[in-house]
Amino acid sequence: MNIKENESILKLVKPTMEYKEQVMNCKKIFLENNEEFSGCSGLEECETYEEWLDFDNRHLRKYGKEYSPSTVYLAIRNYDDKLVGIIDCRLRLSNFLLKYGGNIGYSILPNERRKGYAKEMLRLALEYYKKLGFHRVLITCDKNNVGSYKTIKANGGILENEVMDDVNISKSGIVQRYWISLKKRYADRIEGNETVEKFETRVRTVNDNNFCGDIYLHKFIKSYEPFIVAKDKCIANDNYKWLEFYDYKSKIKLTTMYDENNEIIEWYFDIAREIGKENGIPYEDDLYLDVVLEPDGSTILLDEEELKDALDRNEISKKEYEEAYKLAYDLIHKINGKQIEVKQFTDKYLNEIGVD
Repeated sequence: MNIKENESILKLVKPTMEYKEQVMNCKKIFLENNEEFSGCSGLEECETYEEWLDFDNRHLRKYGKEYSPSTVYLAIRNYDDKLVGIIDCRLRLSNFLLKYGGNIGYSILPNERRKGYAKEMLRLALEYYKKLGFHRVLITCDKNNVGSYKTIKANGGILENEVMDDVNISKSGIVQRYWISLKKRYADRIEGNETVEKFETRVRTVNDNNFCGDIYLHKFIKSYEPFIVAKDKCIANDNYKWLEFYDYKSKIKLTTMYDENNEIIEWYFDIAREIGKENGIPYEDDLYLDVVLEPDGSTILLDEEELKDALDRNEISKKEYEEAYKLAYDLIHKINGKQIEVKQFTDKYLNEIGVD
């Protein structure tokens, strides 16, 4: 049975004694077929199921400082409760994982392959990472494993590079490293849209002396409830507007937030890894740090802890960490106390795109 669009035939569950027989049978099948145990968290090394379940202690003893905490899931088919595969979601990239292994490893039982299960397992795992606040994850595969890299690409993987396999984990001798971004924000999707019942969007491509790129105006016609953020500030409600600026030569995306009277609530600047376009839709690939310019001209730097956490788990490089701060501090220096000039700039395009 193949997975239909928008239908999840699988669920990811943590291993329990309920699945002992199926997991140990999986080990037997893999050994008999000389299969690799990718993402099985050392199942091939364990004599008993109970030994396998002791993930943390086993890996601490084996890897020491290179140990990476992880969560192991069983991929269970919903309609018959059968095990189809195992997937390991690593929460920090050690030096080895950063170069060779990636965040995610998984295996599918031989008789369950080519049914779309690998793609669905990976999709469900990415949802898990999103809930944990990850912005991107690294997945690797053997260069000659066509099925694996098709699965990765189908879930948004972008090849960063290929490295020589010095640790004998591949058959080809070459490991491909793919990053999957979990925090791309597309212009046609509203952040916090669970509070918005009805909205309309207007788009303008601009190329003048002040701005070059695409501008999206989102007007919230009707909201289920006010969208409240820190300090009880409302940033979306009936007849509020967000004006978003996508400059493809920049790594800073500006969102101007207006209330129902077209008064400024705040200017919100996202520091981005990249601002680009997919299928004609602009996007911003977030790099954690954000800067807020208040109507009184003061500035606020946000999400420093998230940036540091990303560095600690090797989700970003030291170079990216430093670049994010440089972009943020340069921006703060440029806009601090310049609320009048910034207002003139954003109001100009608000009026040009059209305000009812």
